[in-house]
Amino acid sequence: MTVGYLFDLDKTLVTYDPDVPGIFRDACTKVGVEATEAATEAIGSGYIETFVEFEESPYLGAARAARDTGLDVDPEQFADTYVETELESTHVPNGVPELLESLDTVGVVTNGYGPVQRRKLAETGLDAHVDAVVCADDIEAFKPADAPFDAITEAVPAEEYVMVGDNVEYDIEPAADRGYRTVFVGDAAEGDGVADYRVETPAELGSLSVLPEA
Repeated sequence: MTVGYLFDLDKTLVTYDPDVPGIFRDACTKVGVEATEAATEAIGSGYIETFVEFEESPYLGAARAARDTGLDVDPEQFADTYVETELESTHVPNGVPELLESLDTVGVVTNGYGPVQRRKLAETGLDAHVDAVVCADDIEAFKPADAPFDAITEAVPAEEYVMVGDNVEYDIEPAADRGYRTVFVGDAAEGDGVADYRVETPAELGSLSVLPEA
């Protein structure tokens, strides 16, 4: 039986050090401004509000939101700096490349912004082990909608699927509703009783023993 392994990307195949607030602070330092609390809080909503329009980079929307709180930045320059800082903060846990290499069919389905997500895969070398990638802006839809799952399963056809992700609402529940086996990545108890399997950290995915057998 052919099994397709579908993975989320952020906090599933890659981790971040520092996480988002630290990435923002580091980006501010690079452009010579101090990260304020108001700007730090604004970037999330600015990112989302821009992304859902599917017209331009959500990082630009985040930068504009930060500027609108009084942060003295040029949005386009800061957006580029933020992306570079995020990429520098991206890490692949030990064992993940070997895991992906051992699987016959691998798809990545992510709610992240395509140009940046594909750079993460390329710059970490994970793209060599991935057969197809579907990002939200590719299809103008976000998980848990059907469209991302439809697109990735069309790209990586298989008789059965396993979904691996760190979010119950976006990854685990919609995949389970489609009859996929599921692996929840995270230490939150919310994964218990919902996913078929649970591991606390992405590093634990380095062993095939944590994935359902084909």
